[in-house]
This record gives sequence, C-alpha cells and structure tokens, in this order.
Amino acid sequence: MNLLRLPSILSLALRFGVLAVWAGCALLRAQRIDVISPDVQPVVVESAAVSTEVTGRIAVTTFDLVFRNPNSRVLEGTFLFPLLDGQQVIRFALDVDGSMRDAVPVERTHARVVFEEIERRGVDPALLEQAAGNVYRARVYPIPAQGTRHLLLSYQESLPPASDQITYRLNLNFAQPLKLFRLSLNVHTGATLPAQARTTLDLQLPPWRDGQFMEVERSDFDARGLFEIVLPKAERPRVMTGRFNGKEYFYAEVPNTPLLFSRPAPKVLGLIWDCSTSGSGRDHLREFALLDAWFGELKNLEVHLVRLRDHVARPETFSVRNGDWQALKRELESTVYDGATSLEGLADDARVDTWMIVSDGLLNYGAAESSKKLPLHGPVHAIVAAAKSDTHWLRAAAARSGGEYINLLETTAAKGSFALQTQSMRILGIDSDAQAVTHVFPEPGAPIDGDSFAVAGRLRKREAVIRIRVGQNRENSQTLEVQLVSGDNPSILAPRAWALQKIESLAADADANRADIQETSREFGIVTSETTLMVLESVADYIRYGIAPPDSLRSEWEARRATDATMLKANRDHHLQQVIQTFERRVAWWEKRYPKDTPPDRRKFGETESQQPTPQNDQEPPEVALEALDNSPTVGSLGAASPTPSSALRTRFVSAGTAAASNTGEDSGSSTIALKAWSPSAGYLDHLRRVSPDKRYAAYLEERVDHERSPGFFLDAADFFFEAGDTELALRILSNLAELEVDDAALLRVLGNRLVQANRPDLAIPEFERVARLRPEEPQSLRDLALACAAAGRNQRAIDLLADVVNQSWDPRFPEIEQIAISEINAIAATSSEPLDLSRIDPRLRKNLPLDVRAVLTWDANDCDIDLWVTDPNGETAKYDFPLTHQGGMLSRDFTGGYGPEEFLLRQAKPGGYRVRINYYGDRRQTALGPVTAQVRLITGFGTPNQQEKRLTVRLKSRQETLDIGNVDIGGALKKGK
Repeated sequence: MNLLRLPSILSLALRFGVLAVWAGCALLRAQRIDVISPDVQPVVVESAAVSTEVTGRIAVTTFDLVFRNPNSRVLEGTFLFPLLDGQQVIRFALDVDGSMRDAVPVERTHARVVFEEIERRGVDPALLEQAAGNVYRARVYPIPAQGTRHLLLSYQESLPPASDQITYRLNLNFAQPLKLFRLSLNVHTGATLPAQARTTLDLQLPPWRDGQFMEVERSDFDARGLFEIVLPKAERPRVMTGRFNGKEYFYAEVPNTPLLFSRPAPKVLGLIWDCSTSGSGRDHLREFALLDAWFGELKNLEVHLVRLRDHVARPETFSVRNGDWQALKRELESTVYDGATSLEGLADDARVDTWMIVSDGLLNYGAAESSKKLPLHGPVHAIVAAAKSDTHWLRAAAARSGGEYINLLETTAAKGSFALQTQSMRILGIDSDAQAVTHVFPEPGAPIDGDSFAVAGRLRKREAVIRIRVGQNRENSQTLEVQLVSGDNPSILAPRAWALQKIESLAADADANRADIQETSREFGIVTSETTLMVLESVADYIRYGIAPPDSLRSEWEARRATDATMLKANRDHHLQQVIQTFERRVAWWEKRYPKDTPPDRRKFGETESQQPTPQNDQEPPEVALEALDNSPTVGSLGAASPTPSSALRTRFVSAGTAAASNTGEDSGSSTIALKAWSPSAGYLDHLRRVSPDKRYAAYLEERVDHERSPGFFLDAADFFFEAGDTELALRILSNLAELEVDDAALLRVLGNRLVQANRPDLAIPEFERVARLRPEEPQSLRDLALACAAAGRNQRAIDLLADVVNQSWDPRFPEIEQIAISEINAIAATSSEPLDLSRIDPRLRKNLPLDVRAVLTWDANDCDIDLWVTDPNGETAKYDFPLTHQGGMLSRDFTGGYGPEEFLLRQAKPGGYRVRINYYGDRRQTALGPVTAQVRLITGFGTPNQQEKRLTVRLKSRQETLDIGNVDIGGALKKGK
C-alpha cells in the first residue's frame, strides 16, 4: 500500500450520512460528499450494499461502499458518519493492497499518538473515531486518481420500544444515483407473526423468503428515502446466547407491564442551575415552560437556588405560592452565564427533600473525584435542554437517586411535568446463582421504559435462572423470571449486546470507569469516546506501537514480536545509560569553577565565540580532576559527547544544608526578581481601564460578545481583574478556557499554568491531570502535573511523576528533558520537610545541584520554536547558538519542535542584573492557530531553603517577536547602581 504523501495532494472532505433512525423524523442528515476545493469534481459513491440483521430488538447494519475519484489527481478523504444515540460502530474495514483489511480497536489516546507519529513520517494510517454528537469520522488516503476506494462500516443498536411495536428505520439519502444498489435483510422476530417491511424508496419489495430473508438489487438507482421494518410484539422472553473469547454471554428481552406510581410533592426543592458559559446555549424557554407547568401543579413550595459555575455559590431562597414563581423566574432570566462548570463546593441540605439539576452535564473544572458524584440525599431530577450534553452522566445522576431524567428536546413541558409527578418503574434487583450468572447489566436503579426491557450477562453453567425485581420499591415490586440455557439461539449479537449494555452503564461515571470501558471496547471492537478503530500500513507498525493486528496479519505479527520485545528492553537499558552519562556531564559543569571577571573580548548580544571559557586555576573542583574537565566536551555538544569518567559523580544525595553552603557566590547579599509588567495592546483592555470599578464586569461581558472564542481575551481579562485585586472574579473568567474546547490539551495546559501563577495549584492539578490523560506521550504533561503537585505540597506525588519523565524514552522532539526533571527531583528532595521515597530514581542520579539563578521557559503550541535569552552583567547573552557564558551560565538543549522547557542555569552568579527575554524564533505548525502562550519562571536559590520564584504568562503573536520578561538582581547590585 503506497501511502506516501504527495506535495500536490488536495485536501478533501467526504461527508455522507450512514443511518437516520428517529421516530417522526424525515431526514436526519443528508448522505452527501462535500468537496472543499472548488476546482475538483466531487468524489461519488459508485455503489452501496446495505445489509441488515435484526434479532429481537438488536439490529446490525452494514454499509459496503465504493467511492470513485473522477479527478486526475490523488485526493485525501475525511468520511463523516453521523449516527444517533445508542448506535455504535462495531466494524470498520478498508481495501489495502487489493483486499479488505479490518481495523482493530485501539485506546483513543494511544491511537492519536500513533497516528501523529506515523503522519510525521509522511504516511497516513486510517483512523475511525467518535467525535461530538455521535459522529464517526475517518480520514483515508489515498483515493487514487480515476480510481476507487472500498470502505465497510457496521454498527449495532438496540431498537427502542414505541407504543406497542418496535420499528427499525433506515434513512438513505445518497446525493447521486448509484451505479449499483443492493439491500439485504435477515430478520428473526421470535414470534409467530412475520415482520412488516415498508419503504418510500422506489422499490418493489418481494415477499419474505422463509419468513425472514429479503434481497433487492437495482442498477442506476436513486437511493433516497426511508425503509422500515415493523417487528411484532414479543410473546415471551426472547433469549440469545453466544460465545466470545472463551466466555458465554446471554441477552434476554423481557416483556413487562408498565406501571406508574405517584411521587410525593416536594416541600423544599433544591434547584441547581448551571450558570457556566456553556449554559447560555441551553433552551431556557423550554426549561422555564417545564418549571411553569410543574410549579403550577405543586402550588406551594420553597426553592433553594444553587448556582453552578467554577464553584458553587451560596444558596438563595425563594417561595412559590399558588404556582406563582415570578420572583425566581426573574432571577433566572437575569442569570449571567460565565465561567467553567464544577460541582466543587456542592453540599447537601437537610431541609431539601427533592433536588433538580438543570444543566448540560458537561463538568469540566475542578477535581475529578468531586466532579461526578452528587453528595445529595433524596431524589435528583436531571433536566437537559441542550443538543451538546453529557446524557450518560445526567441519566445516571437521576437513576442513582430515584429521580427522573427529562430531555426537553424530546418531550413537551406538560409531559415533563407529568413525569416529575410520577415515579418510573426501575430494576430494583437481579437475583441469581453467582456461580451460574455474573456481570449482569443494566444494574439496579436503571429505569424501565416501555412494555419490554433487555438484560445481558455472562453465563457460567449449562442452565440458570435469573429473577428480576421491578417496580418502585420493595412493597410494590414484581418479579420476572428468565430461563437461560447454554447454546440457546446462538448468535454473535449476544456478546456484543452485553458489551454495549456494560459500556452504557459504565459511561455514567466515565472517569472512574475509564480503564474498564477501554478494556471492554478493545475486546469487542466497539468504538467509544475511549477507543478508536485503526488500520496500519505494515506488520512492523503494529509491532512498533504494540497494537494487535487483524487476523490476516496475526501469524506474522506473532513470529516477529518476540524479537522486537528483546530489542525494546535493550533500548530501555540504553536510554538509562544515556541519561546517566548526560547527567554526569551536567555534574561536571556544576562542579567546575568559572571566572567572574570581565571577559577579555566582552562578547555582546548576537555575537558568538567558538572558544569556551576556562576555569580559574585556584578554583579546581575538589572531587573532579581539572585535567578531566579540560578534556570534556563543551556544553553545546553534550548530546554527542562521551561521558566524563569520575568516581565523584556517583555520590550519595547531597542534603539541602550542604548544598546551600557550597553554593556561595562572590556576593552573598540578597537577590530579587523584578518581572516586567506585560500589558498587551487590546481595545477591550482599554475599555476595562476606562470604566469605574463597579462597571468593569459589565464591560467585560460586553466585550466578551466579540471575543467569546479567543483564549487570549480571557487570559487578558483575568489578568486585569487579578491586578485589580478581584481574585474570585478573575478565577471565574480564567476558567472559561476549560469551556472553549472539549479536552483541548493546549488550552488546559495554559489554564493550569496560569492557575499556578495565581497561587492556586489545587485548581491547577485537575487540569494537568486531564492534560496527562490526553497527552501521555509528551513528558511536559507529566512535568507540569508534578510541579503543580510540588507547589501544593504533594512532594511524593511530584517525585513519582518526575521519575516517569526520567525513566521513559521520549520522542526526539524532547531532547534531554530527563535532565530538567532530574534537577527538579533533587531540588524537591533536598528542600522537603518530609522523607521521600526516591527508590525509582537511579542512585547515580541522586545529587542536588543548587543554583543562584535559574530561568525556565515553556509554551503551549507544538511545532513552535521559542528561545530563552539571558544577558548577564558581563553583557553576554546565553542563547541557542551561545549556550555557555564566560562566567558559566549554561543554556539547556534547544527545543525546536516540542513545548520546551528551555532553562538557563548558573551556579555562582556574579553580582549584578540578569536580563531575561524570550524570542519567537519560528513556527512549523500546519495551520495558523493564533498566538503562542508562553510561561516563564525566574528562580533564585534553586534547590535551597531560600528559593524564591516568580512566574509570568505572556503571548507571542508574530515570528521574531522578542519580549522582555524581567530582571534578576543578584547581591542588590542594581539597587546600588552597579
């Protein structure tokens, strides 16, 4: 398969709808192909074979599509498959070298890492993933000039009951006539009556063959219309079994007589109103209509209004009398929607007997452990009126508490009010022999909708019985019995149905169940928010990235894997040796004594000198021979140098007191850090400065309308309110970065760093946790989290995270990142007031190297090159092409493709001022993503009890832009006028 990217290739987006199943809905999305470039003909669907298998309420639909590129140029395609909730992809395959190759399930983050790394090699793998709104997308390359690509996609769903019948719907809307169209049906009803088929397509449907098969084929067919299969009502429990990976599973559809129970009217309602920025996108008119209908029925109650933003506000109390809730309504109508969404600070209230949360459920701020659990007693009703929402969490919040889940986009206010006054039937318990049946889903608490429901589990014995208790509570429950027999109605649908039920149940708390969801998704090949389906080019790539290939490549993969595993272990050992050797050279630099006089040629900024400074003869390091140091390589070529042999480099860990004593420079006076005030030029900031303090927030809200998608706006506005002393408001504004994009690692990294700068590492830690989950392949993710933990006093966690940075092998984009982590490990250990476990750190790396001056630069954008410049009192500037100054100031390796960090180190600082600047050297990003946000830390007394630190967050907008960060004054020389 030739997947090399050609420079003249056009970018092409191919969008087509695969299925629309929605009662009462005509066409959910058009099946079409959009071509972005106007100078090419559209890629068309040449043929489509659609096959459907329905067994009971389970339906599997497969689209076998052939795309033709009529252009004389190779094209790249992004296929979008919009599906509805409950429909999940279970198979994806592409033609590779003339035959169909199945994609394999891969954990989502790992798949993205693999995809990006392979793409940097100029090759495109195929990756199918779930995007927002249950849209599945896959980018495939190449689509040959005047040629075709063959794609296959299958998805499975559980058909929802509607009235007294279950209906399967298939919506077709191909934009052009198909050269060949084929429709195949295989329907097992399990009833005496056959299914009924009907369609608006221009087809004459033949009669069912053997009561369950139907096949239609047409040429030059206009495939636009709706096809339906109406299934007869189940007469008794319908059971299927199936074996998968040595285990047997069952799936049972259980008839049920639906009952409704009245719900006691609440006397005190706790109304949790989501006031975050995303809350402005909800349909408030529908929400108010529901409250109007419900309060009209309840007549009299007390409402405790709890506002939800980046933290929970104090409750406000309102009275509803004779259904009149106008005071509360006016308060809700005046709501300002601003900030992120967090449950932090939410507390139970013994006076409240019923709770209602009105939200999109998109919790994106605060500690993960507090973001999913509602610490409330009594039923919690969950109300959603937003197309973009976390329905899994909202449903679960209601189900766990005995409340009702109401989607106002799918029902009316009157029906919603009625639902709030009644209690749905629920699964109260499932009883069985644990030795015979296990892992049954859904779990107790799940609501029952309609005249039947489905349960699935694992079957361990030849025969078993499960008894399902349903109802409102123990007093009014009924027990339904299902007989299970191994091998009964065998079908592969049963194991997959069990997996889908399990994933649906676990998704209620996706953070806590992430590993289980990933494992289940990978095992059964189901695409979820945690997994993708991927096709790689060669067996070598499957081995390199630890991905099990499809069956067609399994034998070759098994044969080669053992050899590659041995090589991988050897590479890990080699990595540790390289880290130790590079650290030995850093220790040699630290122990070397550099002159503090004026350089003979007094090199200035922008000038370089090939000759490196020599140590003063009377300051020879006590444990490292001067002769060995003179023969050591220069710092600028550390990566290619051989280690400096010295037994002194294998020392025990140096205590903080000893380190501090050995770090005395020429002047032991005080040191200060002065940051240069960074005030970007922006009209919105001028507006905030012009108005009086009591009108500043209103001015911010006014400006937000024009800048609601700009991260820089929220950073600048937050900085303004921080400087004005309004920390609470500044934190709310800053938290909007979490609202801009879902799981955007760059934005979350900026947010976390700015929170640390604001002395709120407790708020930064959850954001860096998310970044580490999203970008585990980048050492900066672990390092950012580690430093936030250290700032919060969680030193052991910081040590463990930095140990991961040291011990893992990283992409070449992050040269010698391990050395920076080693310095920080040793500094934390040396200054910690509590004993720390350093067992994961090689003893040869445990040596604290205290510094008079340290400057650290990081930034948020990949494929950008930002440089750190430090000019010392001699006028020399340490930078990428001059990494070692006359007095021994050393600059770390130049980061040209990652996020940094770059650091400047100086053990013994000559008294005077040290000017720190950063320069936007270059940018290799493929698209213009806007300004780069950089963070700079200036530190004195690093690795000692006297450490001082200041941080600054800035933005660079254009290449070659240089910003002044500040000055470090050593020994008070600047104050003395030196």
